[in-house]
Amino acid sequence: MRKKTSQKITDLAGYVFFYGIFNVLKMLPRAIYPPAANMIGFLSYVNVSLKKKIRKNIIAAYGNTLSPEQKTLLIKKILRMNAFFFAELVLWAKLKPEHALKLIEFKNLESLKRFCEMKKPVVLISGHIGNFSLMIASLIYSKIPLTWIARDANNQYLARFMDRTRRKKGIFGIKKENLKEAIHLSSEWLRNGNTLCLLIDQHSGKGTEVNFFGKRVQAPAGAAVFARKYNAFVFGAFIKHKKGFRHSLIIEGPYNIIKTDNPESDFQKNTQFFYNRIEYYVKEKPEEWFTWLHRRFR
Repeated sequence: MRKKTSQKITDLAGYVFFYGIFNVLKMLPRAIYPPAANMIGFLSYVNVSLKKKIRKNIIAAYGNTLSPEQKTLLIKKILRMNAFFFAELVLWAKLKPEHALKLIEFKNLESLKRFCEMKKPVVLISGHIGNFSLMIASLIYSKIPLTWIARDANNQYLARFMDRTRRKKGIFGIKKENLKEAIHLSSEWLRNGNTLCLLIDQHSGKGTEVNFFGKRVQAPAGAAVFARKYNAFVFGAFIKHKKGFRHSLIIEGPYNIIKTDNPESDFQKNTQFFYNRIEYYVKEKPEEWFTWLHRRFR
């Protein structure tokens, strides 16, 4: 009982802090956001447990190819970049969709749109790469009939706040907490010829084993399973920061998906292919990968 009460107090304090920063930034001009993000990133560097988690992931991914100084520099870049992406979320909360879209350079979006216009089911694979929240928002603003399976923040107050903020912009996700319900809603969504986005780069104990950064890791196989079950086309979507508040959003595909008489083997091979694409983009800009902050390599 004491633990639950203590956790609620901790969550509430975290929410108040987050809510305060969010709304202070919202009142300020966008020119303030980059230096404010640098300050937030600098302050977050004092979080010893967070730094330790990131460093463990970096060591697992890069081994001894990076010097201790390079690892420390990368940790600082990761924290600063994620703080900047948080500031961008505040900016996008203020912008009208048509103004927000001017900050995104799309590549191959028309290919995805053609399948959507034909009411074909599409599975869109991605990872927590770049400002993935802006990626999802910009695709919805571009009239892609898209939803995604979202895992809310552990902080219940923060999760509700972020959900309200997204809904005000017409952005609705499928909550992962009730997995059976999430699978049902996702299935209905695909059956109706829509696009389901799945961020598949984090650990899944019930997935399939793939090679990632030279390590064997457990990966969610849901994208491969949905694609096979609903005969869906599969695309990749990856967002990269350019300069200032501008981004490039690359759409890949449709991918050639393996489909044989051995579903389990197909799930593993297709998921491996998806992870190859994710690894490619992580290696391009490692400081933009949010999953460094999670226990990805176990």
